[in-house]
Amino acid sequence: MSSALLAKIHFISALLFLILYLVKLILLFTNKKALQSMTAVTKVPEMIISTLFLVTGVWLLVILGGIKLFHIIKLVFVFLAIPLGVIGFKKQRYAAAILSVLFIVLAYGMAEMSKNKPFLPAKVVMNNDDGSPLAQGAKVYHANCVFCHGTDGKKMYRTAPDLSTSSLDALSMQGMITDGSKGKMPAYGKVLSADEIAQVALYVQSLKTGSNIQVNP
Repeated sequence: MSSALLAKIHFISALLFLILYLVKLILLFTNKKALQSMTAVTKVPEMIISTLFLVTGVWLLVILGGIKLFHIIKLVFVFLAIPLGVIGFKKQRYAAAILSVLFIVLAYGMAEMSKNKPFLPAKVVMNNDDGSPLAQGAKVYHANCVFCHGTDGKKMYRTAPDLSTSSLDALSMQGMITDGSKGKMPAYGKVLSADEIAQVALYVQSLKTGSNIQVNP
């Protein structure tokens, strides 16, 4: 299953989960009998939706191989929301139910905010580091870019392009790394130095099919 399809399933299950909890919250305040009836009818579907939500989310993180600060906060909110929801709607505790829905909304917000944020720095040990710009670019690439692009540039996590066939030259690549792509790629202009960005752009050129640039990471 592709990461793009997984992402769609995760998004849909998260949205359904949020809608389900919002409806329950409204019924808790307006019609408790209807809430009890709904809870009985949606028990199995809710288990399926919540399982899909959690499993696809964890699976995406495993495929990604890295994590962002907002991912961590999102996971905390999700794991707080589910038990609070069980307590709030089953035992009709208003505060727990409200907090549960709030945490789900916040988790969704964290997911959206994480799209344009860099990954937590990874400790990468590179062999044959001769101090050249290409070798330094390899270091920075493996610490920041492999999560979506892979070691060979062909991972294509979600909608990440195949860097081995990219038509961007080194200068254009520097601009892309600096400014990012809204909703797709974080802007690294405030994370990496100008020299590091130039080195990464040079290294990306070495990943292109038929490139004469060689590096031994």
